[in-house]
Amino acid sequence: MSHMNITSLCISLFILVFLLNIRISLSQFNKAWSEKYENNKCPKLYPKNFVNYAPTGNLTAGNFTQKIGLKGLRQCVMSCCYTATCNIVFIVDSRCYHVECVSNELCLPLLRTGSRKWESHVSMILVKPVLANENWSDILDQSNYRDLNTNYSPEEETIYSPYTSHRNDLLSEEEESNFLSHFINNLPTMDDEDARSYDKYRTNTDNDMIMDASSFLEKISCEVGVDECPFNAECIPLGLKMRHGICKCVPGTEENAQGSCVQTMRPFSKEQTLPLSSLKKSDEPDPKTDFKPENTSPKNIQTLMVSILSKKVQLPENEVTLAAYTIPDEKATMSHYNYVWTLVDQPKGGFTGNMNQNGATVSLTDLTEGQYRFKLTVNGTNSYGEGYANVTVLPPQRINTPPKVVITPQVQTVKLPNTVAVLDGSASKDDDAIISWHWDLISGPIGYQPPLQDKPTLELKDLKQPGNYTFKLTVEDSDHVKNSTTANITVLNHTDYPPEANAGQDVIIYLPNNNLTLNGSLSTDDHEIKSWEWTKSAEDENKAVDMQNTHSPYLQLSNLSEGVYTFVLKVTDSSGQSSTADVHVFVKPPTNTPPVADAGPDAFISLPQTWITLNGSASHDDHRIVAYTWRCLSGPTNSNIVNFNESVANATALTKGQYVFSLTVLDDNGNSATDNVTVTVAQNKNSPPKADAGGDQVLNLPLAVLILNGSKSSDDFRIVSWKWTRSGSGLAAGTVVLNSDTKPVLMLTNIEPGRYVFELTVTDDQGESDRDTVSVQVKPDPLEMNLLEMTLNIPISTFTQGQLDSLVQKITLLLKGDIKMNVTEVRGQIDSGNTQLVFFLSENNKPMEGIRALSLARGAARTEGSARVRSRRCLSACSGRGACDHATRTCRCDAFWMQSLLTQLDPDAMPDCDWSVVYASLGGVAALCSLGGAAWGCARAARRLCARRKPRHKPKYRLLPLADHEEKPFAGKDIISETETDSDVLFETKGKTTSFGSRVMNGEPQGNGWKKNGHYKGSRKIKT
Repeated sequence: MSHMNITSLCISLFILVFLLNIRISLSQFNKAWSEKYENNKCPKLYPKNFVNYAPTGNLTAGNFTQKIGLKGLRQCVMSCCYTATCNIVFIVDSRCYHVECVSNELCLPLLRTGSRKWESHVSMILVKPVLANENWSDILDQSNYRDLNTNYSPEEETIYSPYTSHRNDLLSEEEESNFLSHFINNLPTMDDEDARSYDKYRTNTDNDMIMDASSFLEKISCEVGVDECPFNAECIPLGLKMRHGICKCVPGTEENAQGSCVQTMRPFSKEQTLPLSSLKKSDEPDPKTDFKPENTSPKNIQTLMVSILSKKVQLPENEVTLAAYTIPDEKATMSHYNYVWTLVDQPKGGFTGNMNQNGATVSLTDLTEGQYRFKLTVNGTNSYGEGYANVTVLPPQRINTPPKVVITPQVQTVKLPNTVAVLDGSASKDDDAIISWHWDLISGPIGYQPPLQDKPTLELKDLKQPGNYTFKLTVEDSDHVKNSTTANITVLNHTDYPPEANAGQDVIIYLPNNNLTLNGSLSTDDHEIKSWEWTKSAEDENKAVDMQNTHSPYLQLSNLSEGVYTFVLKVTDSSGQSSTADVHVFVKPPTNTPPVADAGPDAFISLPQTWITLNGSASHDDHRIVAYTWRCLSGPTNSNIVNFNESVANATALTKGQYVFSLTVLDDNGNSATDNVTVTVAQNKNSPPKADAGGDQVLNLPLAVLILNGSKSSDDFRIVSWKWTRSGSGLAAGTVVLNSDTKPVLMLTNIEPGRYVFELTVTDDQGESDRDTVSVQVKPDPLEMNLLEMTLNIPISTFTQGQLDSLVQKITLLLKGDIKMNVTEVRGQIDSGNTQLVFFLSENNKPMEGIRALSLARGAARTEGSARVRSRRCLSACSGRGACDHATRTCRCDAFWMQSLLTQLDPDAMPDCDWSVVYASLGGVAALCSLGGAAWGCARAARRLCARRKPRHKPKYRLLPLADHEEKPFAGKDIISETETDSDVLFETKGKTTSFGSRVMNGEPQGNGWKKNGHYKGSRKIKT
């Protein structure tokens, strides 16, 4: 029996080990894609992909971080599982975002509004709650997930309903692990997403939209319409139009540890517990109509009181810790709070320190000077609160030093009758700021008590008594520390003997006015002052200023800079005695005072003058005047003011009487001032006219008409005659047209280059006259050397504008490129009456050089069939040996040079001076000689051909004895017949043989002689 028990025990152990091995093998076969996940299992993951859902808090739900290196939804979820700061995964168009939630409630899924056919690819997965002791299923259950989604539909319920009520109580740890592993392994990777478009979320049926995990949940199965679920539970279909489902507790109840649905109020639910009769469905339920959401009210959020104590530190201390306290605290609410510190305000330099958050406290280090403002957000389960705190960082404590008092000038002399002096203490300095100045008179003449104002600059105007004056300046800084110093002024009596230099009174000017004139004309002498000399003091040598008229009583200063200048005036009398005087110029920073309007002095005019110039240019301002306005306040008539908005205006249309004109000036700060001027118009005797022929002019040809305008001539009443006459020094060329020499405007045609001088004489109705001369310099046409002439075989009387446009278009097309034909004049040829065009060629809107233009124009005209084209002026350089006549277009060559005959024969050739007269003369003589010789030769030839042929005389021969090998004594001698002369002998042959021995003449060669007429002749003579 015991053996049987042992055997049974062994068999049981074997079966147990075998089943265990199968279990291990199956677990290895179904291992997830990550070994790390197999160990951790991501137990907080809520197994649902919320498609078209977004966090309830939107972008305020937490910190969103895009993960670029992850491929697919599976890697995105697993990476979030292993990241401590990741709570949910948010997918936007296949891009992975990890979200660190501020609180669980802000990260709950919220369905996006719109059609079920979603327009974008958005989804989210709940991975880990904010706190480690929470899970998403309990959070969804407690927060009443239906209340968070106003667009809830029944088909969504089947997707998450199996997990919203204590799913940890229904699923064992092993089942939960297998389920989560299967859920993560079935998430799409990047390849799956490429193979399956997002259209599956748009076009699939509602049954296909059920989450994959729903098919293997181990819940109590049921059939819709059949009462198979426990008490307070109902059968929820797995999808639309499906009969099979899973039992789920009805709203208002929850599943306890024994698996029963009990009636209870959820901590954050707003729904009432309903009786079972109101929750049960009929026998034939319609999922589309039965699952309707009930109206709910908003969730009640508890407000937390957050208290933070602001702190203040002073450098060099730059660290501080802020601590927050909440009411109620975490112990009172039995929940955990999330604390988020945020910097909401900072100094201009920005926050460059470090911020270390640790729950309800935050440590700040490396702070810089300024004020910082922090915000603390506290989130709990269904609770929220905010608090603010300031951190003020003060600058390091300053060690005060007494102010330094400076009076400029420290010592000065005032010579009567000058009674003004200026003491400037604005150069005093302090390490922080000076808050007050105080002047005191320490010593001075008896009875002298000047009014002293407490300001940096002391201006004394009543120093009439000679003597020494001592003034003390006391300044006080921001720490109420005082310091003082003194300055001395010596007032001297006037003397009569040496010259008394007087540089004028001390002057204060305010920038931007940096120009000033110092007046030394008050310098005196008992006799005469011979010279003035202005210089800068030795202390001011390095100060920049422009000085003009330094050897006159009036010194002009410009480009002054802020500060104090001292100028020295030295005057010398006729005896060589001299004296000096100083004047101080205080240049202050800009201030603004109203402008001063100055319309000028009252004026008086007499008729027939009916106008007057209103001059307000003497108006001034410490900055600048931006506007002038003239108005006529009163008068016999309403005067017309020309340029009424300028400093200088003209009042016209005046009549006898008195006018009052007003000038208003406005500065750049909006301040204005007004001044009036009175103009009295009277009537007196006649005044002569004023001739005005206009200004001198400089003009360039071509110029069709020269116009001289004398209409600006004026008279107090009227001008009755105009007369234009030529001056003897001006050109006589030009034709006066339309008798314009007796009119205000002279018109002159046929203008030639040169200087025209005309004199205009105007006469009024009482015989008074005036003259004015005008000069007009007419320069040659700058395009003259580029102008060409084209002569057409068309009479000028029949040449139309259409023909001209057509010709210009054809020539332009033949020229090609950017070359254009520009016609400047169309005229008739004087001798033939044919049409002649004057034009120039331009390339890229620039005139073309004349020689090149002439070559191109001749080619185009030759192709088009036009007549001759030539330059307007001679363009030849005459080979550098002469000058070209522009009228005849021929070269006037230098001595011993002449124009080539070849170019003279070609009418279009460029004239030159290429031939030398000497070589041409020698060539001509040689040519004449050659022609003479040729003529003589031709004559001789003709004579011989035409003359009668005479019979030939037979030559006389004398037979000589034959010579064999030895010459006879007479063989080498010439024997001449009586009838022969030396002139008849051309040559003779000697010797036994000749060069003709091999030649045959009237016979065959024989020996050393010729055989002729039966005789041999060893030597012979030939005669003519």
